[in-house]
Amino acid sequence: MAGGVDAFALLVEELKSDDVIDQVNAAKRVNTIALAMGPDRARSQLLPFLRQCVDDYTDEILLAIAESAGTLVPALGGNEYAHTLIPLLESLAEKEETIVRQKAVESLVVIGKSMPAQNIQNEFKELMKRLSAGDFFPSRISSSGLFATLYPSTPAAMRPALRKQYEALAKDEMPMVRSAAFQHMPKFVAVLEKDVIITEIAPLFNELSNDMQESVREIAMENMVEIVKFLSAEEASRLFGQFFDNVQNEKCSLMRVNKAKHFVQLVSAMHPTRPIRDQVPAFIHLLASDPEFEVRNAAASNIGTFCEKLDSATVLNQILPVLKDLSQPDDQPVVQGSTSPTQQVREHIAENACSISSVIGRDPTISTLLPLLKLFLGDEQIEIKRKVLRTVAPLVETLGSDACDQHFIPEVLKMAQDVQWRVRLAVVETLPVYAKHLGMELFNSRFKDIQSLQAVSQLAGVVPSSALTDRLVQQIAIPLARDKVTNVRIAAADALKKCAEKLTGENPAFVRDTIRPARILCEDSDVDVKYLAQSALAAIGFWEYCFSLCAQIVVGVTAAVPAG
Repeated sequence: MAGGVDAFALLVEELKSDDVIDQVNAAKRVNTIALAMGPDRARSQLLPFLRQCVDDYTDEILLAIAESAGTLVPALGGNEYAHTLIPLLESLAEKEETIVRQKAVESLVVIGKSMPAQNIQNEFKELMKRLSAGDFFPSRISSSGLFATLYPSTPAAMRPALRKQYEALAKDEMPMVRSAAFQHMPKFVAVLEKDVIITEIAPLFNELSNDMQESVREIAMENMVEIVKFLSAEEASRLFGQFFDNVQNEKCSLMRVNKAKHFVQLVSAMHPTRPIRDQVPAFIHLLASDPEFEVRNAAASNIGTFCEKLDSATVLNQILPVLKDLSQPDDQPVVQGSTSPTQQVREHIAENACSISSVIGRDPTISTLLPLLKLFLGDEQIEIKRKVLRTVAPLVETLGSDACDQHFIPEVLKMAQDVQWRVRLAVVETLPVYAKHLGMELFNSRFKDIQSLQAVSQLAGVVPSSALTDRLVQQIAIPLARDKVTNVRIAAADALKKCAEKLTGENPAFVRDTIRPARILCEDSDVDVKYLAQSALAAIGFWEYCFSLCAQIVVGVTAAVPAG
């Protein structure tokens, strides 16, 4: 290296530092050091040294080495030398510290994919044998993550033996080994033949999903989600339908949470062999009767997508009555800004309720769904109101302009006057939805004041001052500053603030005579109106002071310059 500094010697010195941070940083630079050393020295000096480090350094440093090792293949001379990393990563994969072991396995997978087929069968296969037969459980845990890398290049005649090796891990006496094998099952399934999945993996799945240890079987639902992707509806129903039904009574709450979380995806994978309509009672049980609120909450988040899979009659007769019961306000008072389990479920219902309208149609929406939405809009909790207001697009589209104007827009205009600014903001954010579905004539008649003031705020910085003074301020902003709708006055105060900032320097007389008199907004009953109005006056005062100061400086300079 330049200056006579040897890269390898520098690495050794930094790893001997008393500062752990320096040691970790040095370990993270292993790839750079290897490139500087060259392939031959990296293989002959660096790799043996790093292998020795495994027994001498802390887990934090070993984690950095394990991560760096996965990037070393190019620096060692390319794919044909990838197998030279196996001794180092094997020693790291046998460590008890979970994160070190996992990172070593990840790096082994990376280098395994880069190896020539012959090296995989020779070097990688032997690695698998050693790890799988290890006396201590960490090595057996690590081996379970390597089957998906080795299997594709394994000759057909040798594949049954490899699968038996995996099965042995899945039936290991140590729960942690069984759990690791189960956790890596989806990746292994992705490279297996379909008949093997049906005849070997499915029975193994059912055995592990009924394991005595909760830490093993809790992975089952997540695994099912991945495995059914490779099966037909008939095969998925036959192999996993009974397990799916039994999870309803599973003591492990995480399994029930995952069932509720993936319910729609899984019942869709088994449809039409197991019709989705027949799964409504199971969904309702998760939503309304499960003792764990996390389960009910997960089910509630899927209400909209589940209802999209059902017919109108089923939603009206079976789903909506349950939603009405669950939507009633909690008897226990909830502090604003906090959430109770019941409120979280109600928030999810509020967020999904509008989407149900597209399933049941206009008339049932008016008679059945709108009362529920009005209940939410009248709720004391801000977030419940916002959830409805920000998801109104399906509702507005289903109702059409006339029905929406008659039955829903009055509720929206009430929300535009809500004391909480976040509720009013939700109304403003969804204005494009109403503009799209109501038609511009009806939209302008209902929302033109708010829209006009927004336009004033946007145009204040770009249009000529004459346009502001002649039209935007006097014809729009000033008259609407006295509007009875709070949301309109807020927009007016904001528009006047921006106009004042624009005009103070160019037309101070107009600001003094026209905009300043609007300071009546500073005494408004609404705190947001008052704040914006006071900000406008503060801005006016600041710019007036600046221009006055500049004028004084100009006068002073002029007086000091000799005539001529």
